[in-house]
Amino acid sequence: MKKTVILVLVAVLGLVITLVASLLGCASAPIRQVYVVPETNATADWRKIRSGASQVTFKTLMTGVVTVPVSGMLNLDNPKTKSYLQGKIASGGDLVKSVDVEVYAHWIRHPEKGDIFIDSGLDARFRDTARGSLKGLISRWIVEGSVQLANQDILSQIEENDINVKMVFLTHVHGDHSSGLPVLPLGIPVVLGKNASLHQYPLIMYNDHFDNVAVLQTLDFDGPSVVNVEPLGKMIDLLGDGSLWAISTPGHTNGHISYLVNSTEGWVLLTGDASHTRWGFENNVIPGWSEDEGKARKSLKALRAFSMENNDVRVVFGHES
Repeated sequence: MKKTVILVLVAVLGLVITLVASLLGCASAPIRQVYVVPETNATADWRKIRSGASQVTFKTLMTGVVTVPVSGMLNLDNPKTKSYLQGKIASGGDLVKSVDVEVYAHWIRHPEKGDIFIDSGLDARFRDTARGSLKGLISRWIVEGSVQLANQDILSQIEENDINVKMVFLTHVHGDHSSGLPVLPLGIPVVLGKNASLHQYPLIMYNDHFDNVAVLQTLDFDGPSVVNVEPLGKMIDLLGDGSLWAISTPGHTNGHISYLVNSTEGWVLLTGDASHTRWGFENNVIPGWSEDEGKARKSLKALRAFSMENNDVRVVFGHES
């Protein structure tokens, strides 16, 4: 209850400050347009979907490590989490309060659509400062530190792999998933969930990730292109050829999206932050940072059910591959 009250107060204060800044002409946000889904004969039958051939390649790019509170990664109210943490005692005999997690951009190369990213990874500013591009009074309690090796930032990896990014699909808009946007080509489509917040609260928590993004394209999971694929639920065939699917998985954030990739090496499920870690996924523990815990449990349940029914599908978690 105390945690919920604090989160609500922070959100309300942030909205008030944002409104004032907007009235003073100090804030602007990208306009939003609905993502146009290509014509498709998408079926709701998973057996038919999974049988489709693919020429899409897939690779996860690890762009650095951030230190974050354990309470954000795993729900501390779950008894399983408490038992798990008992085995990870820090120096001095205290329970571990922070954890280092990897931050990814997922690279898809499509024979016709070109190079596509799922999330954008970390830019080079995370090598220079502890919180990179993340600003605001509470940023130090969201990201406590970071480690990024030379040439590990997303732009260096783009240049090394000769990637020409044509489009970015976001799982959600927390800073560790969007911080690479400023170094990507100007004007490329950036796609996110219809109701996703950009979490820009002047003075409290903010960044510059969307400063050069004029238009955001949104995915509508109540639109005509949606198919209901059990047990995952609402899905969209994003490219019209069955190679990349968006899955509605709200809870961690409103509008959160997981993705399913039909690659040449097999199917890959990208949970995004519907499940940060393998342990959380395998033990049915939702993220500690969840805007709606009920929806988070429902989304995790669906992803787990799908994985158990399809154990040949590789699962990549939000911060653990």
